[in-house]
Amino acid sequence: MGTLLLPILFLPVLLVPIIYVLGIKIGKRVGWVTLFPLVCISSVIILLIPKVTEEHLIIEEYVWAPIIDLKLGLLIDGLSLPALITLTLVFTAAASYSIRYMERRVNEEHKAETRPAYAAYYALFLIYFAGVMGAILATNLIEFYIFYELAVLGPWALIYAYGYGKRGKIALTFFIWTHIGAVSLLIGILLTGWRINSYSISDLRLLNGDPMAIWVATAILICFMIKMAIVGLHPWLPGTYAEAPAPISAAIGATSVVFGTYAVVRFLTPIRDAIFGFSGWLELWALVTIAYGGFMALAENDTKRLVAFLSMSQMNYCLLGAFTYTIAGTLGAVSYSLSHGLAIALLFLATGAVFHKTGTRDMGRLGGLAPKMPFIILSSIIGFFTIGGVPPTIGFKSKFVLVAGAFDRAFISSPLELLVAMGAVMITMVTIAYELWAVWRIFYGKLPNSLRDVKESPLTMSVAVLVLALTSLILGIWPAVIMDPLEFVVTKLFGVH
Repeated sequence: MGTLLLPILFLPVLLVPIIYVLGIKIGKRVGWVTLFPLVCISSVIILLIPKVTEEHLIIEEYVWAPIIDLKLGLLIDGLSLPALITLTLVFTAAASYSIRYMERRVNEEHKAETRPAYAAYYALFLIYFAGVMGAILATNLIEFYIFYELAVLGPWALIYAYGYGKRGKIALTFFIWTHIGAVSLLIGILLTGWRINSYSISDLRLLNGDPMAIWVATAILICFMIKMAIVGLHPWLPGTYAEAPAPISAAIGATSVVFGTYAVVRFLTPIRDAIFGFSGWLELWALVTIAYGGFMALAENDTKRLVAFLSMSQMNYCLLGAFTYTIAGTLGAVSYSLSHGLAIALLFLATGAVFHKTGTRDMGRLGGLAPKMPFIILSSIIGFFTIGGVPPTIGFKSKFVLVAGAFDRAFISSPLELLVAMGAVMITMVTIAYELWAVWRIFYGKLPNSLRDVKESPLTMSVAVLVLALTSLILGIWPAVIMDPLEFVVTKLFGVH
């Protein structure tokens, strides 16, 4: 195959200084320049689907630190490919959406077109994208950690520079919480290297039977339970999601769930014996988060905060599925993380489009927008249905498989797991109800006089949400395109061949 993955990874990094200089020269038009390589990278990754389905993996390795036998490894298999497809599509849609959205944001902030503001925004956006890509492609823990840090610094800087409200405090809260997780992850990585004399992700299975395995698993778990905002470790989420610019909220929302679920499955499934004994309590913790996030969303009048709490609630289905340590639960967790990533990004972009045209996020001041914004209402309904697990979206099959895995675990375990599985089903029904209530409040009912002149969002914004909506439908109708290669990897992680 040659060196295919290395250019995919480092193209965004190499473009960062070029985009910054171009932004200084051409201002807002640099958004189009940024969009082009993201479209190319997304296209290349989608075109890899047949090869990965047939050959199961693509791997490249380059000498990095020979003194400790450390290599820069890049891997695409049935687990990383769906994550990469989802995240590259989300970042590409967010870049398209940013072209018009950031015009308004920069003008609000600076009262004029300020070229350095555009230059910095798109440069930081590419840094964020490169960090996410590198972490998903990584084959060793040190490499993963470096890119993980890059994927934290990018959104922190974007929120601090371009966010709303008390953005300095919100950015600092995000930074502190995510770095608590990063330090915990680093401790787990160093313990791994000490015990098995290797940092290769494929060697994590060597920890089985080691008394330190439970501490490695706990350290890694803390990092990604913060990332996925499990209740008690979630204070960073509401403000971050609500006050970041809409395209950055979309990227953070998708990254948190896809990135977090990917890492939990990739790192912890090989050493599941270390935490299997208390994984039922972890399932319960995830269920409590699902309920808490749902109640908070139900109480919200702010459109973005509603989506933020909806995300907190529903992405913890992924942790619940992963903690069942069944093949069905794990398959459902990963596939639902992909559907949730697409849908939550779509909903942040849709609510951002409503704010862009109306100037308000208060649902009490909205209503009757469906005929005014047909693309946005259509995409919003698809997004809500995807998260709720309604056919024909990909959310239906993924959540069905996830819940089936929860019942598989329950029938061979204890009444606690059975209660968790039943609770997961009941909360899904409630979720669909309050999602429809939110759609009614925003898009139906009486149109306020102040919104009579509202028109559809700009083309680059409408196309962005429609691409994500159509992807959810396509994968719902044809789930095998991601489920078949994913099933191969998951069954291998469980030792089934």
